[in-house]
Amino acid sequence: MIMDRKALIAILKEEGYPDYIVENTIVKIEHLQTPVSDAFNQWIKDQKEPSLSIEGYTFSTLVNQFGMKPVAAFLVLDWLFRDPQKATSSLKKGIK
Repeated sequence: MIMDRKALIAILKEEGYPDYIVENTIVKIEHLQTPVSDAFNQWIKDQKEPSLSIEGYTFSTLVNQFGMKPVAAFLVLDWLFRDPQKATSSLKKGIK
């Protein structure tokens, strides 16, 4: 597991995730692909913006231009890694 479950729940609550979505989000975090998982773990440790770029999208772009919370940005980076065509298409349409 990436980190303590209670700590993940606290982060998700802080980011405004409703109770009904927390467990599913934790499962997604637990299954992040390696480059995204590594970046997520580092972010948890130091809270510094990761330099990870997937399909031309960065953590910074997703947070600053798309208005995503950090956890959502990591989940989208994972989606871009897993299914780049569908993810980039949705992002170009303005899906947050």
